[in-house]
Amino acid sequence: MSAENIKCCIIAGGTSGRFGSDKSLHVFNGKPMIQHTYDAVKPVFDEIYIIAPGGEKFSFLDAIIIPDLIPKLGPIGGIYTAVESIEMERAFVFPCDMPFINTDFIRYMTEIPDYYDIVVPELNGRYQPLHAIYSKRCAEGIKRKIDLEDYRMSGFYEGYNIRAVIEDEISFYDDPFKMFKNINFKEDLGE
Repeated sequence: MSAENIKCCIIAGGTSGRFGSDKSLHVFNGKPMIQHTYDAVKPVFDEIYIIAPGGEKFSFLDAIIIPDLIPKLGPIGGIYTAVESIEMERAFVFPCDMPFINTDFIRYMTEIPDYYDIVVPELNGRYQPLHAIYSKRCAEGIKRKIDLEDYRMSGFYEGYNIRAVIEDEISFYDDPFKMFKNINFKEDLGE
């Protein structure tokens, strides 16, 4: 698999309730939070999609805005929108609030063979579902879980061919605990 047959989707549709303001636009280290994600993925992907309602606030980025197909479901709704909306066979999904992701590690993940339905980092026995590649084949399973009101991020993984990217692989590129640090509170930024 290479980045040519994968679409990049940044999920930025959350309410930022715990953060207290729109974290996608919160300035961290001199730029909006979403810009950190965008800058990390841009060297790997020609086109970048942002899954978000009211996407005009991201007009400063060279990206295609796609509104959630089913609004207000949280991250699982963003993943569903990504795999259901794109024309490519695979979507590499990223959150807008993980400012330390690593470009070289992203490139490494895109080079993993494409016969997996899901390619996802695993850290301490837990998947990192918001830094993962999903096949369009996952759309049906995600939708089934949504219909059952099961919004757990990895609740739809059962039955799919999964390639877990293990900690030793991740550590080659950066500290995995830093790389997958998800910013939920302003205190998480250490500002």
